[in-house]
Amino acid sequence: MTTPKTYRAAISVSTHEIATQEREIPKPQQTQVLVRMEAAGICASDLHLIRRVNPYLTPTVDIGGHEGVGRIAGFGPGVDTGKWSMGDRVAVRWLYSVCQDCELCQGDNEALCGSRVLGGLNVDEYAIADSRYLLRVPEGIDAVEAAPILCAGTTVYRALKIAKITPGGWVAIAGSGGGLGHLAIQYAKAIGLRVLAIDGGEEKGKLSKELGADVFIDFLKTKDLSAEVIKVTGGGAHGVLMTSSSPRAYEQAVTYVRKAGVFVCIGLTPVKMTIPVGPEYFVGKGVRLIGTTLGTLTDAAEALDYVLKGKVKTIVVEKKLDDIGACLDALEKGEGIGRFVVNVA
Repeated sequence: MTTPKTYRAAISVSTHEIATQEREIPKPQQTQVLVRMEAAGICASDLHLIRRVNPYLTPTVDIGGHEGVGRIAGFGPGVDTGKWSMGDRVAVRWLYSVCQDCELCQGDNEALCGSRVLGGLNVDEYAIADSRYLLRVPEGIDAVEAAPILCAGTTVYRALKIAKITPGGWVAIAGSGGGLGHLAIQYAKAIGLRVLAIDGGEEKGKLSKELGADVFIDFLKTKDLSAEVIKVTGGGAHGVLMTSSSPRAYEQAVTYVRKAGVFVCIGLTPVKMTIPVGPEYFVGKGVRLIGTTLGTLTDAAEALDYVLKGKVKTIVVEKKLDDIGACLDALEKGEGIGRFVVNVA
């Protein structure tokens, strides 16, 4: 198949304007591969990047997206063609490359590598990836369903791994009806945890229960969220996965973590905030406060395997390139159910 000279991409023109433009297809250099995209997920991080509201996330490119699935359509001269072939199905992740040699990379923390390079170029028809740090995507998973696993799924799967909650324990998932939360419910159930889902609205409650949540609490209808969580779990959640970006959700969560429990920070708040506890909180309750993002290639492969085996299913709302602006508006209003995914096949 002949590669065209140009391709369509969704470009961030300004903080509130996304336009679809024609661009020249990049030529892969050295160990790079050119990937013909099939699908790409839309993440809350894309919203933060485009709106420029979070100092932690500074955009370096004008094309968003970091949950991409596609097929190799071209090689740089340094690609190991004994390992990779034209047409191979691969992931284009936010974590574009890492050194693979440092203490963090060797210690199962490659997402924190000091030499890491972040991507963000796959809400388009073609993208570039580094063959030295590339993940195969199983043929048995639809591209639209696989895309959200590459960031959202891998992130919550990694969060559950490092939380080390004993099977049978309670995990509270704040933001349970969103792109990360709906996957966290399923991974949690798959590893034997009891799930207390927290979100707002009947639609998100219905989805959370359908995906396996043991209990759903609608924070919009609950006068005392902390008291309700403590009551349901018999003393507080053994672990909290904060997939929400709400500062208020963070403030509430520290009040319902069980003694010797773990609080995993995932969602990035749109404004800088301080969690309202001091050293005495951690000394007196023995709570672990940790954070995570992305995950390793191994984490991503394992997360995809759960989907391949039918233990996890992504709830997606398929969109086109021209719909991205509306999707970001919906995410900003907290209206997203499951994951928006752009089908570019």
